[in-house]
Amino acid sequence: MREYLTKYKVLFISLILASLSACDKPTYPTGKIEESVLKLCKDEYKLDNVKVKIVGSTLGVYIPLEGLVDPEMKLDQKAGEKIQDVALSIHRVTTSTDMSLKFYILTARDTKTTGAEFILTGFVYDVVRVRLFDISRGEYFQRILRDFRFNPAIAGEQKVRELFNALNQNSPLTETLKSILYPIYVIGKKNTQKIEITGIESKEISDHESLLYVKTAEEYDISPGFEAYAAIFPPGFKNEYLFLIDISLFTSPVKEIVSKYFYSNNEIRQRNLKDTFEQYKDSGIIGIDGFPKKDLDLRWFLSQQISRRIKSIFEEDRKLKNIFKVVSSQGEIKDQVFQFKFNITLNDGKTGDERIIFSNIIRMAGTTLHLYEFEEYKGVEFINLANAEKKIYLSKEDLGKFRKDRIKIESLL
Repeated sequence: MREYLTKYKVLFISLILASLSACDKPTYPTGKIEESVLKLCKDEYKLDNVKVKIVGSTLGVYIPLEGLVDPEMKLDQKAGEKIQDVALSIHRVTTSTDMSLKFYILTARDTKTTGAEFILTGFVYDVVRVRLFDISRGEYFQRILRDFRFNPAIAGEQKVRELFNALNQNSPLTETLKSILYPIYVIGKKNTQKIEITGIESKEISDHESLLYVKTAEEYDISPGFEAYAAIFPPGFKNEYLFLIDISLFTSPVKEIVSKYFYSNNEIRQRNLKDTFEQYKDSGIIGIDGFPKKDLDLRWFLSQQISRRIKSIFEEDRKLKNIFKVVSSQGEIKDQVFQFKFNITLNDGKTGDERIIFSNIIRMAGTTLHLYEFEEYKGVEFINLANAEKKIYLSKEDLGKFRKDRIKIESLL
């Protein structure tokens, strides 16, 4: 009966939207989306520095803000109000257009604090449903992804540029790095080296790490005894480096540097750094320009939403919050299998009751996927890192049975 009612609601909403589009021209037609968002932000909220870009079915909106974070490194209240104004403009456009937009990403980035950004990601159909009272406002807020973070790629690029500036100024703090940047600090006269960055590509490889592929042009005066090297490395020659930056290492974020050229077995050799760089997966969603790097899909969105709901289960329920502590929660989908890794312990640091932990998480995941009527997956794996990576795997069918209480948590543990 409940499944019938859910399908009835979806059909009801679809009929309303179809009738609206059939009777009236869309307020914001295809081809006018970017222009419409910009106009609303400027005319109604006096925000004239907003930028818009559509990537597939994803609407990307970027706004730089002076003072995104307050002195306590929290979201500034005035900045929050501006973000809300832009979000309202996005909602108005995406729910009154004939263009089939599925997702939106709003990125607000601090112009003073490097890398600080607030990202709001939503599913357009959820906006429609809450406006038609098909889902509650509380449920709607659970469906929005909110990320307040420091972008590791932006922070990493700034760190690399600072490092080369310090090298060019012969800062004593860079002495230990010079031997790594082969060959000009080996074959060049002291204090004659100048390195110009000609290109940087970056990838986020974790929430706090970035990998940067850096191209350079390097000037120097040859040292006596190294004249033969000038034929291989003439002044102004091109070089390449890989930098691994970890912004969680506040005092020394440069974790590793790899140079293209190196000396081994009495000969100069070189690495293919571009190929190495390409082998790493970019986990980032937002680019340096503030826009989405790719079109989003519902699989990714649900993996991120459920991972956040895992935290909210144990943070919003007073009884659970008094007992359990959520250290971390991450979600992804690979080969049509959702995987959720979480670290949940008792507040005293000891291992918690797995029955309570897993039953709450599994039921929530099953309910969320059911309410979205999402069927494009084979199963779900749940892993508690706090208890020797305790795992529970359920097929799509078994997840449905668990949601309906036809499978008990005791049988899974």
